[in-house]
Amino acid sequence: MTGIRPAPTSSVIRSAPPAPGTRIDDVTIAYRLAVGMSADVFAVWHHALLTPLVCKRVRPADRANTAHRRRLRLEGQALTTLSHPGIVRLVDQRHDTTLPYLLLEHVGDRSLRHTLKAEGAFEVGAAVRIVQHVAAAVAHAHAHGFLHRDLKPSNVILRGGRPVLLDFGVVWRMVPHRRPPDRSGTPQYLAPEQIAREPLTPATDVWGLGILLYELLTAGRPFPIGSQAAEAPLSERYPQLTQPPRPPASSVPAALARVIEACLEKEPAARPRSATELVRALDPFTEVKVWPARLGGGFEPFRRGSGSRRRLVA
Repeated sequence: MTGIRPAPTSSVIRSAPPAPGTRIDDVTIAYRLAVGMSADVFAVWHHALLTPLVCKRVRPADRANTAHRRRLRLEGQALTTLSHPGIVRLVDQRHDTTLPYLLLEHVGDRSLRHTLKAEGAFEVGAAVRIVQHVAAAVAHAHAHGFLHRDLKPSNVILRGGRPVLLDFGVVWRMVPHRRPPDRSGTPQYLAPEQIAREPLTPATDVWGLGILLYELLTAGRPFPIGSQAAEAPLSERYPQLTQPPRPPASSVPAALARVIEACLEKEPAARPRSATELVRALDPFTEVKVWPARLGGGFEPFRRGSGSRRRLVA
């Protein structure tokens, strides 16, 4: 499962991954897909189901880390509750073992981050359509009491042209007035209330959806990367606290730019009230809400001059 930050030189990699062919219960490891904050992610073969899957497993060096184990358990609980075509499906999980793990469907290994790097920005209609689908999945999670908290291109894969949301590794169960104990998530994508560790609401994920849309339209981010120094003030480590978002490209319609700006308001109450409201606000900017069976008739998912413009297949 891509979408989890690869960290080839990070201190989290304290030992080599299991060799290809290593058997774990009913699955055999093929190779490591990614290294996450609290778990490794492998492509595996399930011998009973006769299908490739993804295994997300706590690292041996972290076997005693109760926070990592708790985070994986909550991810499993969330995915057990959620059932939506736009959310990766949980196949099985095991927590009563030395190295707990989740088994997830394998939806592909090319995230939107990979696509942006290879192809550049998306055409307006395609970008809006992707975000509408992701927002619909997020709305489903919200309806069941969960916030994703880490919406970004590397956590979305296009399966047959349709977005699938991955990596609920920092999922948050919504409880009124409950404050998060940390700033879990990717620093460049954190909403101001996440940074301040204030109570989180659906508006937190609306912020993430706004950044996702901005990136798909521009192949860039609305805020600069902050200081990496732990002793630096929060305003320097997280520029989104004080700086306005960069204006999107001139090719983005002004009305659509205003929707993005609304998603990136510093105050949660000033943003669209829900992911569903955002889906509806985006309706005027795309004529079709599903991916066509054949791409033709002038439909182009990428901007002219933004890359090799390989056509997406449905």
